[in-house]
Amino acid sequence: MTSNKTTRRLLLSLFPLLVLVKPSSAYQRFLELIPNGGRVPSPCDGQPVWQGVGHITKDGGSQRNQFGIDFLSQGQTWTTELCEMDSDGDGRSNGEELGDPNCTWRQGAGPTQSDAVISHPGICEPVTSECCQRINSFLDCDGTRKLKCGHIQEDKTVKKELKLVRSPVPASETTYFCQVFDLDLDRDMHMVATEPMIDASQVVHHILMFGCDPRDTLDSRLKSPYPCEMVPHPSCRSLIGAWTLGSVGECAHPEAGFRMGPRGYRSVAIQVHWNNPKRLSGLQDSSGLLLHLTSQLRPNDAGMLVIGQRFMQIEPRSEYRQEPPASGVWGRKESAVDQGDADMSFSASCPGRCTKVMFTTPIYITAAVNHMHYPGKAQSIELYRNNTLIQKVTDQSGYDYDDPVFYNFASAIRVEPGDELRTTCVYKRTATPEPVCWGEATSDEMCFGFLTYFPLQSLSHPWCTSVKSLPSCDRHLPSLGRKPITGCRWWEFRNASQPETQQLMRQVFAKCYAGGKEALKCTDDCRKAAGLVAKHPCMQGDIGTYMVDRFKKGGGDTAKLFLDAVVSCSCRHFDYCDRKYKNGILGAEQEQFCPVPDSASSMRQSTVISLCAILSYLCHIWL
Repeated sequence: MTSNKTTRRLLLSLFPLLVLVKPSSAYQRFLELIPNGGRVPSPCDGQPVWQGVGHITKDGGSQRNQFGIDFLSQGQTWTTELCEMDSDGDGRSNGEELGDPNCTWRQGAGPTQSDAVISHPGICEPVTSECCQRINSFLDCDGTRKLKCGHIQEDKTVKKELKLVRSPVPASETTYFCQVFDLDLDRDMHMVATEPMIDASQVVHHILMFGCDPRDTLDSRLKSPYPCEMVPHPSCRSLIGAWTLGSVGECAHPEAGFRMGPRGYRSVAIQVHWNNPKRLSGLQDSSGLLLHLTSQLRPNDAGMLVIGQRFMQIEPRSEYRQEPPASGVWGRKESAVDQGDADMSFSASCPGRCTKVMFTTPIYITAAVNHMHYPGKAQSIELYRNNTLIQKVTDQSGYDYDDPVFYNFASAIRVEPGDELRTTCVYKRTATPEPVCWGEATSDEMCFGFLTYFPLQSLSHPWCTSVKSLPSCDRHLPSLGRKPITGCRWWEFRNASQPETQQLMRQVFAKCYAGGKEALKCTDDCRKAAGLVAKHPCMQGDIGTYMVDRFKKGGGDTAKLFLDAVVSCSCRHFDYCDRKYKNGILGAEQEQFCPVPDSASSMRQSTVISLCAILSYLCHIWL
């Protein structure tokens, strides 16, 4: 099976799908947003720590208690109003319970005095009192939320554990570790449910399971844990299972399951994402998934389809915005549409011309989930037929990253070949000095819809996403691809070994890095070479955004130097999110090489011109 780097990076984003319950997540970061958040004891046994302070179970991942609801209503901020509330109705304010009786604590201040008596602001105490027992009808002191899935109880259902061999967790913020497992099944079975097996709960953020192409031979070294970055292996790219923080597992639709065995997946790869923002050392982990497999095959094999938008630039709120230079040449240029504090909306289409080729038969959607990050405010997925709205697959007006809604359809939604699937994501402006861009980290942003469906289709690329107005299917599907887009022969230009691209790159390096790769100089010859690239049809409009993204993600240091010279020395405007590169910004020296007019000088010049015009007019009248 062939693969490419776009495949690998897209699949990174697929971690929150297929969970067929409605959980919420208590991330460690929230404990730092309230006073003494990491010291709240369990009201059940007095032992620390009730990690999910805003949830009804101690580890979070459940519905919010009243304190969690009040905290959300205050914008997830410790305000005086929230401090003075008595969320759990036990006669003590939230501030008193969290050691901040005078409501003076501010985020970043750390814990209050060590001798402060901390109690739970979201659970009435003492829990044994008659009054509190009525208020705490939700309380689950055992904290044992189990997956409710009838498939698990069937006689022909068996369990199979897939866990990483215990491995050290690096003291790094983000790490992906993978391991390939042979299923060793002598007959076909359907995977109908999965449950998490979490070991190092303080760092495990999500677990993905990918099916491996049975036609490929995998290196035996992959059977031991190894760092895998974005995706386990090019041969293991079919996402078939997932756990994310707050989930209790997955339960498949009764009409379908994921086929494993001689005529299905024979090997799978488990990927564990460790999120270790505090860079803790000395941790080890052996997390994984518990598979529930049945020999009682369902009528259909299941599959997954990803739709959505892969470009966005969410501007900051006005009070946080850094004003760009007057010309907007090198900085962030804001259009009239972007100005102000209004919400920002981005849409994408999987058009009918694509689904007509992708689906050989109608498909039936059994589950769907929206996925954005923290700025996300609302998201919808709509099904159109002949440009007429047939049904809203999802419609979530109050999106909350920590409380995702998972849509199940007992009556599966029929999608015909030729139908269109539209995704719309709405975002709040951000409290950051720079825009938020599409990306793979939680601090970046996404706009995806994840659709579980049957029957499984033979898709070389199990997604239909867009970069701005350009659907990926126009490039991936053989019957649609290899057609120029606005004069750009994109399949050639994106290949650095293609003669035209190679010549352009050679000219840029020869003229702009004559003194070596560390010495970018925007000479006149360099400006000409960079300008030729910037004016190329493949660097214009939406296809230009796609092409810049391909160079950034697939070309390594050489591509970075090439783009840096083009952005710095062509003096052409590029959007901030086109220029963002990993931990830096392309064209950081553009201000030096493309100076903008001095605003005071421009104003003086304008004033002189205006005075001259007035005097000329007066002279004309008087004389």
